[in-house]
Amino acid sequence: MQPIKRIFSLLLLTILFLSMVSCSKYLDVQPEDKFLENQVYGSQTSIRNVINGIYLNLAKPAVYGRELTATTLDVLAQYYNCAATSHPFYTTFGYKYTDATAMSHTTAIWNNAYTAILNINLFIHNVDSTNNVLSAEEKNLLLGEAYGLRAFVAFDLLRLFGPVYATDSTKTSIPYPVTPESKIEALLPANTVITNVLADLSTAATLLEKDPVRTAGIKAPDAMADKFLSLRNRRMNYYAVKTLQARVLLYRRDNTGAAATATAVINEATPWFPWSPSSLSAPGIVNPDRIFSSEVIFGLENADMYATQTSWFAASLNTSLLAPLPQRLTAIYEDYNNDYRYRINFDVDRTSVRTDKTFFKYADIQNKNLLYRKLQPLVRLAELYYIAIEGETDDSRASTLLNTVRYNRGLPPVTISGDKRNQLTKEYQKEFWGEGQLFFYYKRINLPVISSGSSANATIAMTPAKYVVPLPLSETTFR
Repeated sequence: MQPIKRIFSLLLLTILFLSMVSCSKYLDVQPEDKFLENQVYGSQTSIRNVINGIYLNLAKPAVYGRELTATTLDVLAQYYNCAATSHPFYTTFGYKYTDATAMSHTTAIWNNAYTAILNINLFIHNVDSTNNVLSAEEKNLLLGEAYGLRAFVAFDLLRLFGPVYATDSTKTSIPYPVTPESKIEALLPANTVITNVLADLSTAATLLEKDPVRTAGIKAPDAMADKFLSLRNRRMNYYAVKTLQARVLLYRRDNTGAAATATAVINEATPWFPWSPSSLSAPGIVNPDRIFSSEVIFGLENADMYATQTSWFAASLNTSLLAPLPQRLTAIYEDYNNDYRYRINFDVDRTSVRTDKTFFKYADIQNKNLLYRKLQPLVRLAELYYIAIEGETDDSRASTLLNTVRYNRGLPPVTISGDKRNQLTKEYQKEFWGEGQLFFYYKRINLPVISSGSSANATIAMTPAKYVVPLPLSETTFR
């Protein structure tokens, strides 16, 4: 385990000098320890390779490729039954954060996320000072992505390791490094971190004003003259930044500002990010789009996605299987078997002896050339509607927004009548399975009681000790 000072002593781990092998994917690169910065930032190709390396590292299993999406965060949200003492996630599932096994997961997240922030800071510093290598337009684009990524990662670290913001917004939380210097950074109050996140997102939005996503959408590589500008939903694009602004404002309890921001994104971005057609989630189809890729505003190309599926969710696994309790799965989806999320992401694996439904969201597909293959969703259209609903004071208008999502998930309409929080909680449970957002939602609203993943009827009383993951021992020891 490494303290921040030692993490920050690492140089950029993924400076790349390889040519682009495939324009539809990030480079498959090997990390290097040291490069002369004037060489690294001496050409457009190498600068592009550097930021590709940053994205690749964020998609590693220890960060968004697994821990902050499919496993640790969803275990904390009680999606899975990990009650057996032999289960690898038993202590994490029980919020026993000081146990060595639980700490191995949370420390890996911390170390890898802060290494990513260091790499981003190095990139910003060097690209800011680069002259006559990039056009002004591309320089703005890449810097906008970098500022947005720094805010994105830092905010998730705050949501995991910081206090329950609704009750302790001034409590000391995490560092927010903005320079590439190797030094121990101060632990900042949570509200200061939020201020810094919003400042970075504001800078990113300004730099990304001319993002091609606003005029051309995401576009396949063959449709773009400069293939580097394709697949903008795999990069921190303008709409992703604005969605994150709404997410952060909601966390800061500025519901009105969050709703206004979310509504503006809905109005502008929906033509480029349409709802996934029901045909792509129909049971039994050969190449299902389980992630509803057309709605993914930002995601990462995750080379380990299918390894995660086979290592944690395959029905043939025994003690390490992450599987929902059948009664809890049924309760979450309220017996609506046609819910697009339920019908395509959960099934009985006929190749195993298990008779209960297991999680298939990240199972591979037959056609290896489809653009949505290996796309790890991180920001999606439905969240914008949920944010707008939360800030809507009129139940009738909130019902209309909610029913837009429900219609596009194959569900009948509902009427919100003084029960908006309950309705939203049920929707978050359905929508974000495998994406790590449910635990953050519970913590944001400081939900006092959540359903247990190991019992059909039991609940868990939540406290700050359960919602707040402690900083790694290496970090507190060296202060």
